[in-house]
Amino acid sequence: MTSARPAYEIEWHPAAADDLAQLDGSSPALGDAALAAVDDVANHRKRGKPLGSRHTTGDLTGYYRVKFDLPGKHPQRYRLIYAHTDSQTVQIWAIGERAGQSVYSRSVSRD
Repeated sequence: MTSARPAYEIEWHPAAADDLAQLDGSSPALGDAALAAVDDVANHRKRGKPLGSRHTTGDLTGYYRVKFDLPGKHPQRYRLIYAHTDSQTVQIWAIGERAGQSVYSRSVSRD
């Protein structure tokens, strides 16, 4: 019998918390979808795709992305960008629409 992995502790980059507030302000349902994506990552239900260095957005090596949107909406338009700060903690780095790669560009500019 295997034991369940404990949930990751979630930390928020201050600007990511602002991203969530802005998304929730424009559509509470999208804010809920973003929080559901965070919960999925925290509880090991979703594992993000590793990001790397791209000419268009910059270097996001060590970061991951998870797609999300309103239920039933395809293709999924929004991204959650996060990083593992240690074996027990995930830091949410950015949340936003993929269009124009803006969520990735914002992620690179945050420190």
